[in-house]
Amino acid sequence: MRYGPYWKSRNVGERTSRYNVPVSRLRRLFLAEKMFFITCCLARVRTPLTISDFEALAGAIARVRKRRAFKLAGYVFMPDHWHALVTPRDQDELPRIMDALKVASARSINFRRRAKGAWWQSRYYDRAVRTAKEYHDALRYMHLNPVEKGLVEKFEDWPWSSVHAFGGAKVSPLPIDRPELPAEETTPL
Repeated sequence: MRYGPYWKSRNVGERTSRYNVPVSRLRRLFLAEKMFFITCCLARVRTPLTISDFEALAGAIARVRKRRAFKLAGYVFMPDHWHALVTPRDQDELPRIMDALKVASARSINFRRRAKGAWWQSRYYDRAVRTAKEYHDALRYMHLNPVEKGLVEKFEDWPWSSVHAFGGAKVSPLPIDRPELPAEETTPL
């Protein structure tokens, strides 16, 4: 029995693709010049990322950033996911940036590991950063993530983080764009 076009559903309230896979009702904000806090998780079938993979990820982000000209206000790479504060430039969209980042990093990691296939889950999490307080909270969360996961005792000891761009003895693997923030923490960005 055929059910018709992919946007029609067999059950009320359920949408499926043409391959009969449930389709999310998630809608992304397509806002340029708005900062987003991103979380991108490793595919469940993949082994945790290594230092070599972190180098490949940093290189891929640098290449895509040069091509797409987005702003990067902070990041942290973890063995099973990564976070970033990303601001798309005018005329660009976050989903396109994320797609480019996932493809470029997967190619680099696959080349280094002599592997094939996707490295990241098909979805990612994003949250619009609305105030200076949310920006500082996201940075704090990212920079403390390696400590919370037991990878290091002090956040300065984790080399794959933007914390080093804000001071310290180590150099950050990726340069950071510091946003102009209002003096009042609750003022909208």
